[in-house]
Amino acid sequence: MNTNKSFRTATLAFAVSAVMATSALAEPGGPDQDPSTFTQQRIDRMTRSLDLTPEQQTEIRTILEEQRAQALQQREDTQARIGAVLTPEQQARIEEQRGSRMERHLDGLADRLNLSEDQVAQVRTIMQTKNDDSGMARDEIREQIKAVLNEDQLKQFESREPRSKHGGSGEPCASDRTRGGPAF
Repeated sequence: MNTNKSFRTATLAFAVSAVMATSALAEPGGPDQDPSTFTQQRIDRMTRSLDLTPEQQTEIRTILEEQRAQALQQREDTQARIGAVLTPEQQARIEEQRGSRMERHLDGLADRLNLSEDQVAQVRTIMQTKNDDSGMARDEIREQIKAVLNEDQLKQFESREPRSKHGGSGEPCASDRTRGGPAF
């Protein structure tokens, strides 16, 4: 009987991991790219290759924005349905894992930007707020973090190389991106 329970727990853990990976991938550009930037880049590419009219660009923007809203809603619905299946202990473990990912990201940001203890505390609060409000926009999070930085840190934060599909300087590995890593 314990084997059956262990199997169910392992299966459920796998399902949660798969949903988290799928939800991260469902967002255009992945979790580290601003959705409006992704949308504009996609429209620009299509305009260059297909010679889109301004009207077509507007219609395509609407389609892409609707798709993103639907993907976000589906993610929320899926997470709610899975949450209803999990025990309180399992839900606590998910929260613990989410918190440890946030702390690793915060440590990297603190090292890269040489943040003071006070800045680390402020950024931690911003990140925790993001975890509590999954609908919080990436732009809003980035703006809040930028408000905490001094001029030199801000330049370094903004000069960070754009992330590419296939990896690059300073980008987390693909497995980090699919595990619902930080969104900024």
